[in-house]
Amino acid sequence: MTESDPLAYARTKDPELKEPEIRRRRRLSPIWILPIVAVLVATWLGYTAFADKGPTIAISFKTASGLEAGKTQIKYHDIELGIVQRIDPAPDLSHIVVSAQMNKTAEPHLKEGTHFWVVRPRLGITSFSGLETLFSGNYIEMDPGAGKSTERHFTGLEQPPVVRSDEPGTSYIVTTDKIGSISSGSPVFFRGIVVGEVIGYTFDGTEKSIPVRVFVKEPYDALIHDGTQFWNASGINVNAGASGIKVEIESLQAVLAGGIAFDTPEVAGGGEPAKADTTFTLYDNRAAAVEAGYTQRERLIVEFEGSVRGLEAGAPVEAQGIPIGRVVDFHLVVDAAANTVRVPVVIEIDVVRVGIINQPPEEIGKGNLLRNLVALGMRAQLRTSSLITGSLIVALDFFPNAPPAEIVATATYPKLPTVPGQMESLTRSVSQTLDKLAALPLDDVVQGARQTLDAAQHLMHDADARSGPLLASLRETSEAADLALRGISASYGRDSEIRGDLGSLLRQLQDTAKSVKTLVTYLEEHPNSVILGKAPPR
Repeated sequence: MTESDPLAYARTKDPELKEPEIRRRRRLSPIWILPIVAVLVATWLGYTAFADKGPTIAISFKTASGLEAGKTQIKYHDIELGIVQRIDPAPDLSHIVVSAQMNKTAEPHLKEGTHFWVVRPRLGITSFSGLETLFSGNYIEMDPGAGKSTERHFTGLEQPPVVRSDEPGTSYIVTTDKIGSISSGSPVFFRGIVVGEVIGYTFDGTEKSIPVRVFVKEPYDALIHDGTQFWNASGINVNAGASGIKVEIESLQAVLAGGIAFDTPEVAGGGEPAKADTTFTLYDNRAAAVEAGYTQRERLIVEFEGSVRGLEAGAPVEAQGIPIGRVVDFHLVVDAAANTVRVPVVIEIDVVRVGIINQPPEEIGKGNLLRNLVALGMRAQLRTSSLITGSLIVALDFFPNAPPAEIVATATYPKLPTVPGQMESLTRSVSQTLDKLAALPLDDVVQGARQTLDAAQHLMHDADARSGPLLASLRETSEAADLALRGISASYGRDSEIRGDLGSLLRQLQDTAKSVKTLVTYLEEHPNSVILGKAPPR
């Protein structure tokens, strides 16, 4: 044990002294902090990206106009839900397929019925849309569907949907025989207020009518009941009738883009609103919709002599100036056995418009009431409703001096008796007056008077020698009578001035009758000449 070994020397001095334990300490260099942080950030970003990553979907479009891979976004109400990754053509080159990576947020909404369309600037007849894309670029808008099954392949819309799935309201179906100017996006009006839009229509050619789907927003859908009437409000409706020319226009928007209007009669406004997808009839105009509200009707036949030019199907039937029905149909019937031509006109009367009192309801349809009215002089007559258009109406009025007549039963409908029209009656009356004037025996009257005068003169000459003052007085009277008769002869003889004036008057009356008849015929053939004047000769 030497001093060269300090540990051994210390143990000799202090036996309890333990041998020291030597430990080596390793320190981490600060330079490793940066890589560790980078790994942690990358791990977090990877986890976040994986957690937020949604499914990849495919959307088919007809064209890739305005779309860019890695740049075009998919949005819902300006919230980004995905981005376009690839744009590839279809194997048959009929369309393009857009592959898009969606966010986790969009995954629950990728259901059946979800729609996608490209938002780009669009210019319509009555609206503009997508103007914000002039600065931000085009993007794809998403409208979640209401289906239950999950979808990953979608067909994109070429046009934005008229109504989005989150729009509150109710859709209905109206059927029509002709679509007219109605198109997708046409407005739906209620008393001039836009309350909805036309979603669209489908027609495969096999059905007689065209179903048009319309959407009415809340709270206006509560106005639609089972008895609501829809009509085409497109364009301008011009109607010329007895009260003049009427021009109806719903709005300038309806003129440009077409439109549908509706209203609910008071009798049909009670009860619950109509359910979704209820089917209604779309009428041509408001008047047709109102007419359809009258369901209790009776049909009759009337036959008129002469021309029915100016009468049209749908022309009103009036009683005491009040419209109570319409003309349904008329056609030409040639009777080969009797060699006659007649025009039966079928008219339809709305019984609801006629207030019948003191008559049991079960007796109305049996014809007893009509027979009694005909016995009192009720007849059908053609009347001119407008001199401008020359249109005719059928009027039911009372003519106490009309010849007795009865209702005649036919194979189809009862036939009412008629009287000549107003213009026809006027022409016939003038002709009859002229015939009576021409038939007056003026020549015979004047000739008889002259013969009587000659006989009186001979008598006076024979008795002149035997006459006294009495005969002289008689001679004076005879001479006075002779002068009077000569005056009559001069006034009313064959060459008299009055007779000439009377003949001239008769000829003028005949010419006037011919002129009236010519004028009536010309107005029937050219009703617009009242406004435009007579057409120049060709």
